[in-house]
Amino acid sequence: MILRPLASLATIAAVAVAVPLVPTGAGARGPAYVQVVEKEWTLQLSRLRVPRGQAIVQAINFGMDNHDLVLQRNTKGSKPIAFKQIGPSGRTSKTLVLPAGRYTLWCSLPGHRERGMVATLTVK
Repeated sequence: MILRPLASLATIAAVAVAVPLVPTGAGARGPAYVQVVEKEWTLQLSRLRVPRGQAIVQAINFGMDNHDLVLQRNTKGSKPIAFKQIGPSGRTSKTLVLPAGRYTLWCSLPGHRERGMVATLTVK
């Protein structure tokens, strides 16, 4: 009687070793996620690097003043992507497809970028 439960455990262990530990859809990944915290006078990114492809960029205003967000790839001729202006405690997000490169993010309200509301994101 003692051998039977051990045999069952041995069978389970053998099956577990034989089955590869690869999730369904291996190689497929969801969008990257970057949170941009805005407050006077800083932009703080939740991560400084993301893989190329689809990304969700979310701006959250933890400051006392209104802020917006602009994201632009650091290549000649690239167009800026503007997020709407948000008030204190506000948030906005966009789902984007980002090619590899370096991107600058900033608040475009008068004087905000100059006071330090700028950051860099690298897309690999």
